[in-house]
Amino acid sequence: ASSMRLAAVYSCIHRLASSMAQMPIHVLKKSGDDVVPGTDHPAHYLLSASPNMFQSSYDWREQSQQVALAHGNAVTRLIRDRRTGHLTELALFDPAHIGKPQRGQSGWYYPAYDDQEHRWFALPIYDAVHIKGFGADKLWGASPIRYHAETIGLGLATKKYGSQFFGGGGRPSGILIDKTPNMAADQGKQHRANLKSSWREGGIGKGSGRTALLTGDLDYKAITIPPEEAQFLETQKMNRSEIAGIYNVPSHMINDLDKATFSNISEQAIHFVRHSVMPWVVRWEQEINRKVFTEAELRAGYYVKFNLAGLLRGTAK
Repeated sequence: ASSMRLAAVYSCIHRLASSMAQMPIHVLKKSGDDVVPGTDHPAHYLLSASPNMFQSSYDWREQSQQVALAHGNAVTRLIRDRRTGHLTELALFDPAHIGKPQRGQSGWYYPAYDDQEHRWFALPIYDAVHIKGFGADKLWGASPIRYHAETIGLGLATKKYGSQFFGGGGRPSGILIDKTPNMAADQGKQHRANLKSSWREGGIGKGSGRTALLTGDLDYKAITIPPEEAQFLETQKMNRSEIAGIYNVPSHMINDLDKATFSNISEQAIHFVRHSVMPWVVRWEQEINRKVFTEAELRAGYYVKFNLAGLLRGTAK
């Protein structure tokens, strides 16, 4: 949750999630050499229009992709009619309400929480579409955010430092050294109180731009590194590029245009479709095909396919 407050992470996740959601998704049926729309299958309306009463197809896919990118696993429950066995609803689990698959007496299942009945239950593994993130575990995907916590943490620390620095008027913090000769106890106490009062009245640290009028023999020493010396802006740019690399998103697509030109942006857009979006498309298609359709339906030629032309919908050609 905290990493999503970092603009680069939010931009990468939003870019990939919205790209997956805006592509048309179709149920098709191959009959001999012909491919026809599989509009007669119950999954057609659920996948392409409305998976449940609360979400459109766009909403469901965007949220599922967002959960997969942030948490590493997006699990959607396949709810079927008990009498006919036909698919009636697709319901995405909250990441906190679904656990890693476990093996029980009747086979593999997900520990899942039912929001309506307020209880945990065993969800059979083939009654769920599970979109996994990249990772070495075949049962459970890894969260890119957890894998790269240090890189994202650096970005959050940089953001916090910038907020504190400019919130304090853009001045480095420091200490005042009072070189006034020793005074009597009461007199010294009053002198220090006067200094504090003058400092506060000047609005130092509040970004007000006022100046404190101080009395006495004082020396000021800065105790923090100014942003230009700490390469504040360069650190921000480097961190954005690294986070874009973690999510395999071209930097220009999260508004990092330092190295972008009109000639290479079109090539980077093609790179985005081929190397950033396409792996997720294949992952979605294969998981839906093996979970939504029965063996008999697969043999009959049913399958699902994303239309990547949806990503080019706004181009002149």
